[in-house]
Amino acid sequence: MSKPEYVDIVEKVFEKTKEKKTKEFKYIGKHIIRWDAIDKLSGKAWFTADLVKLYQNVVFVYSVRTKYAHALIKKIDVSDAEKYPGVIKVITAKDIPGINDVGYVIPDQPLLADKKVRYIGDTVALIVAENYENALEAADLVRVEYEPLEVILDPLKVVEWGGLREKEHTLIHDERGSDVVSRYKIRRGDVKKAFEEAAVVIENEYRTPMQEHAYLEPEAALAIPQPDGGVTIYAKTQCPFDTRKAVAQVLGLPFNKVRVIAPPLGGGFGGAEDVGNEIAAKVALAAILTGRPAFLVHTREESIIGHSKRHPMIARYKHAATRDGRLLAVEAEIVLDTGAYASLGPFVGWRAIVHSTGPYKVPNAKVDLAVVYTNKVYAGAFRGFGNPQVAFAHERQMDLLAEELGLDPVEFRLKNILRNGDRTVHGQLLSHGVGLEEAILKAVEAANWYEKRKLYSQQKGLLRRGIGIAVFYHGNSIGAEGADFSSATIIIQRDGSIVFRTGLTDFGQGSIQGIVNIIAETLGVPPSYIKVEWPDTASTPDAGPTVASRSTVMGGNAALVAAYKLRQRLNKLAGEILGCDPDDIVIDAPDVYCKSDPNLKITWQELVEQSFWKGVPIQEFGYFRAPPAEWDEETGQGAPYMHYTFGAIISDVVVDLETGVARVKEAVTAYDIGRVINRTGAEHHAVGGYIQGMGYALMEDIYHAPDGRVYNTNLSTYHIPTGLDIPEKIKAVWVEAGFQRGPYGAKGLGEPSIVGIAPSIANAVAHALGGDINVNKDINRIPLTPDYVYSIIKKHGLIKKYKA
Repeated sequence: MSKPEYVDIVEKVFEKTKEKKTKEFKYIGKHIIRWDAIDKLSGKAWFTADLVKLYQNVVFVYSVRTKYAHALIKKIDVSDAEKYPGVIKVITAKDIPGINDVGYVIPDQPLLADKKVRYIGDTVALIVAENYENALEAADLVRVEYEPLEVILDPLKVVEWGGLREKEHTLIHDERGSDVVSRYKIRRGDVKKAFEEAAVVIENEYRTPMQEHAYLEPEAALAIPQPDGGVTIYAKTQCPFDTRKAVAQVLGLPFNKVRVIAPPLGGGFGGAEDVGNEIAAKVALAAILTGRPAFLVHTREESIIGHSKRHPMIARYKHAATRDGRLLAVEAEIVLDTGAYASLGPFVGWRAIVHSTGPYKVPNAKVDLAVVYTNKVYAGAFRGFGNPQVAFAHERQMDLLAEELGLDPVEFRLKNILRNGDRTVHGQLLSHGVGLEEAILKAVEAANWYEKRKLYSQQKGLLRRGIGIAVFYHGNSIGAEGADFSSATIIIQRDGSIVFRTGLTDFGQGSIQGIVNIIAETLGVPPSYIKVEWPDTASTPDAGPTVASRSTVMGGNAALVAAYKLRQRLNKLAGEILGCDPDDIVIDAPDVYCKSDPNLKITWQELVEQSFWKGVPIQEFGYFRAPPAEWDEETGQGAPYMHYTFGAIISDVVVDLETGVARVKEAVTAYDIGRVINRTGAEHHAVGGYIQGMGYALMEDIYHAPDGRVYNTNLSTYHIPTGLDIPEKIKAVWVEAGFQRGPYGAKGLGEPSIVGIAPSIANAVAHALGGDINVNKDINRIPLTPDYVYSIIKKHGLIKKYKA
């Protein structure tokens, strides 16, 4: 069967350029100012809330939230609220013309609760008023009669170890008959026999926290009713086409009457994926029911209790190895807490089990995973999407095994990592592009690993240094989660300027600049020629969701296909005009000339103008689709992703034994991302991903009261790293192993840049505390807050042991 044209184009470009060094490219891999940087730095960029000033007669929408984390709704009385000055309408579930649901993967999340509330952020009514103050004040007048139910915050009240069977408990989702959202498993080899034959067996329990995205821009949406009965929505959303689908469902409208535009986003990290659907549906509903533009913006407190978080994990891992340090088997049970609603939970759970054994050769494996409901704030997409949780567990296990075997952690990993020609735990053959060994070796060299391990083993005193490593792999793109495709449109204007349209969003991650670089390199024009239009469901092609580190590869491939087709036509036309072979044409705008005779030349603008006279179309649609993922639900065998990013992280920390405070002093990140496309963006990802991962490792968690309320609802009590916490040095090094179906060989980096950070820091803290196996085993949860670290220090008498 012949390959699709789009695959052939991508592979042709890869083969032609795979030996090229960065210096041989004009724009690929170079430091280029991103397309929107100046506007954002100068304050000219308009975010969603800035657009309100363009419209008159705007109404304000405020969400009335439940006072209980779990309760039946007996009655909702809005009569007093409706009479409050300035209130135009109070909307409840009975006013929804379509389907009352904004569940992302499964239909389990009402837009407006009418029968039951399941977490403290559930909305029971919307106040639509002339101004925000009126709406806020009227919210207190909505009377809801509740019948409180048991609040379940511990996922181990839902399932139990030893098979993850569901226990008898008060059901949160009684309409489903179960509070287990999804289950996944891996079955490979003979685990029982492997453990019987093992020289060393290590087992431990691990816990990771709920993490808040803490993006700079809170949620906002603006809806404008249209004369045809439809609605146009500006919303903070990573996925405008998914948002359109959700809104159309709520309103009972066809897609072509719901237009979603995504202005610049002030951060996303996955958190603007699901909540974007909710806020867009709320303002759209208000706009349709009042006939006026409707606006909603969250306070920080609303944002923290109202949008999804990273899934907390509880896991039990058991590893077996030979005396010489070869992994024999992995057995694990993993529980992910998805909170009140599934959101992206089923997909997060699937990605977590795919990566649950790490980037190692594992001949025998038995892994079970369950995603369960609780009455916490619901969990969904967050950078890394299940991988940071399991990476923490398997990388702590690797250090415990190395300690037990008397091996250096780096040497132990090098004995077991995946290389070209190996098969993953799923049986997938990695035929090329596995740069993990090189990443480890580069990181080790850059961090002076062996010298520091030796030096720190000889230290004295109460300030203890430690150095730790973690390695990982991360499958990029959607995999078995859904249709994995992307699209792009490139339109060359008659003056030679270019319009680029894609449904992919840029929420600070910089991937759109990478695509601009791909277009510029392929067409031979400066990036400054290219204008990026806002994603708009009425004019930009559906490029799939902006998730899963897929923008550079999937979106980049679609743009590459479009640019390649245009370049072929332009080369042919230029060859006809200049009298040379199309393959001899060089486009280096503003110049176009024959490579064999540079005196034969025209300008880029002349070439574009001639395309109009000669009837050569200079607008093109590009499309790319990943090969379908392969996955056997019963065994966890198959090919879940078409490619993987690999990485090695080394963290150097200092721990104060008298306070338990751990600080990162230096760090090295080494990533195999196939080909560096946007060097500036890649470097920022390495640093930004590290800092966010450091927050996850050392300080971040959402704390729920026993009744389900959130204690830390703002950034004065939810602690994230500040400028004073940033390590003195974060060094990023790159491996470019190449991926034959990536644009110019590229792979993704957006999500992978956080995956290995927390375990590398935890491993460094364990090393600082002495590396003793018993101490090591207690470093089994994050965040490693001062009180938790100090509890370990005190338990093992380390102050007395290390006092000078």
